Amino acid sequence: MKHRYAQLTSGAINLFQAATAHNGARRYGFNMYWLLLEKLFRMAVGFTVGVYVARKLGPDNFGILNYAISFAAIFSILVNLGLDQILIRELIKRPRRRNAVMGTAFVLQATGFCLMMISVAVGVYFTNSDLNTKMIVLVISGGYLFQIFQTIDLYFQAEVLSKYVAISQIITWSVISLLRVLCAYWEVPLIYFAWLEAGNMILTSVCYVTFYFLKRGSLFNWQFQTHLAVFLLKNSWPLMITGMAYIICIRIDQVLLKLLADNNAVGNYSVAVRLVELFYFIPMVIKISFFPAIINAKKISPAHYMYRIQQFYILMVWTGIVISLGFGLSGKFIIHILYGAKYAAAGDIIHLYAWLVFFVCIGIAASCWAISENLTIYILCCNLGLAAINFTLVYIFIPLMGIKGAVWGMLIAQIIGAFIFPLFSSKTRQSLVFFIKSLYPVPLLRELILKKVKSQA
Repeated sequence: MKHRYAQLTSGAINLFQAATAHNGARRYGFNMYWLLLEKLFRMAVGFTVGVYVARKLGPDNFGILNYAISFAAIFSILVNLGLDQILIRELIKRPRRRNAVMGTAFVLQATGFCLMMISVAVGVYFTNSDLNTKMIVLVISGGYLFQIFQTIDLYFQAEVLSKYVAISQIITWSVISLLRVLCAYWEVPLIYFAWLEAGNMILTSVCYVTFYFLKRGSLFNWQFQTHLAVFLLKNSWPLMITGMAYIICIRIDQVLLKLLADNNAVGNYSVAVRLVELFYFIPMVIKISFFPAIINAKKISPAHYMYRIQQFYILMVWTGIVISLGFGLSGKFIIHILYGAKYAAAGDIIHLYAWLVFFVCIGIAASCWAISENLTIYILCCNLGLAAINFTLVYIFIPLMGIKGAVWGMLIAQIIGAFIFPLFSSKTRQSLVFFIKSLYPVPLLRELILKKVKSQA
């Protein structure tokens, strides 16, 4: 038994040494290091600054600001057009067509921004909000003009050069966070906080353009190609609608709370949301770092690809379980200490809302697998159904249970999306197989260690 334990331990050490010596592993690891550093920085600064701003604004004003952010975010998919993963895929497969791919995406997203602003203006007109709230929504929405430079972020992701993205985010977050603290301290009108939300997107784009110019050249080398635009839209439109459905799922609760309850409810709910969303960076960092590896694994062999997908699922599932369980148990205490009695209602829901991290992790893993399998239509149908169920449940539950109704509506919808929808198709049931195997990862981990031990023997 002791010999067996020593063998496994030696295998684990050898596996770690081999991984660190491997060029590909070091490259992805270095990329993940920068992303993790940036996300940890944003989490630390955003957490402290967010607490201070929330306390200074109070639940009512904080609720208005988050309502405006959520309202604008629902229409932001018209800028993105669902191009993110498609562009990464094309940039990896066709590196020589970089300027054409990025130039075409840039023009498409600029056109999408115009559609977004028209949609926001129409939507704001038909709400019963006061003029100040409508202006806040329009200012924040205007900042999405600079999201069209997000193509540079995607290029750096495809090249596994997220160091420059991380540095850009750290610079931007530092400046904007300092300004948020000053605005809260001086108790300026709420519209200034809206300008800071827009300024965050502006400064980020300036940093992206600067790094791209220094590393790859001028943006004027980008080219627009009509046939490529048709190709990108043909591939991305299901993901665009999927993205809109996803945004509705995660943002409609705050909008409906404003319409069906009051600003105070939105403020308390937003505190819980923001605390939980601080942990979303972990599955996102894992996805950004490993999605290119999954695409490349498919080029090697089907067996290697399936093996890599299962490893990815294990990592995502257990990341979600650990975060949701840990934060769910401690969330109420954290809110009481940091925000005080004014946000007591947020403490009453945090233990439930924390489990959204678990479903986010599962959703990211499933979407990466589905994209690599070209199951975009399934993603589309699943997210449309999920958005419809989520909207219906939240709309019904809020008048019955208030702020808790929004949480229960979202959780029930996520359960249906994660475990019921995949059963409807033989192609998508594989995602449930990945999930079930991930719940007991010991055999896969043991196989990985023993395989390395045998190779060293």
